[in-house]
Amino acid sequence: MMTNFPVAAQARAPFLLLALLVPLLGCGGGEGDVPAEAVGRDGGVAGPAARPGASSYPAQGAHLPPEQEAFWAALQAHCGQAYAGEVSDITEYYRAGLEGRRAVIHFFECSEDRIHVPFHVDDNRSRNWILTRVGGTIRLKHDHRHEDGTEEDVTQYGGDAPVPGLATRQIFPADEHTARSTPLRFDNFWFLDFVDPATLQYGVHWPKQGHSVRFSFDLSSPVPPPPAPWGY
Repeated sequence: MMTNFPVAAQARAPFLLLALLVPLLGCGGGEGDVPAEAVGRDGGVAGPAARPGASSYPAQGAHLPPEQEAFWAALQAHCGQAYAGEVSDITEYYRAGLEGRRAVIHFFECSEDRIHVPFHVDDNRSRNWILTRVGGTIRLKHDHRHEDGTEEDVTQYGGDAPVPGLATRQIFPADEHTARSTPLRFDNFWFLDFVDPATLQYGVHWPKQGHSVRFSFDLSSPVPPPPAPWGY
């Protein structure tokens, strides 16, 4: 189900795909016209409650191409487990906030059509990845919450993966909701990459501004699950 990819090759892959997607990521929020090529198919929300711009695509029962089915199964295989990680590549923009921090992902909640992965950075439990099967593809949304459980101003950003992608890697260009809520980030894209069976990488690229960050998580050594994310 998983294939080994040389690190150099996988690092170039997101930029090669972006050249096809846009003519010209993020761990948080970010003016200009938004080219249609740079956004996903809608501004839908995959969080626990409906919000403006919610998707018109069915939220459940979406059939995926074989590559995405394999990718989804690879994620599901880790349900209930938590893994530690660290920054493996970073540009100056993200350095102060993320470099040297302890990162832990927890496959907190899984169902047939939804996977919730909190992304803890030190004691900050505000970040969540929400992956859903929607409209024949996989959608990644970032759900950000304050300690009291209320949503942050910048939240529910992300996008839909172009099909079919790879069984080991899916890329999520910024969708219309992201472009509207954080216009400077219209060209962001995020990726999840099983570099090998023991390594999952997550990253974001902000090509126009030249910013990026990549985390690597060790899937070979589960760690004790952290406390529940804020708001859950």
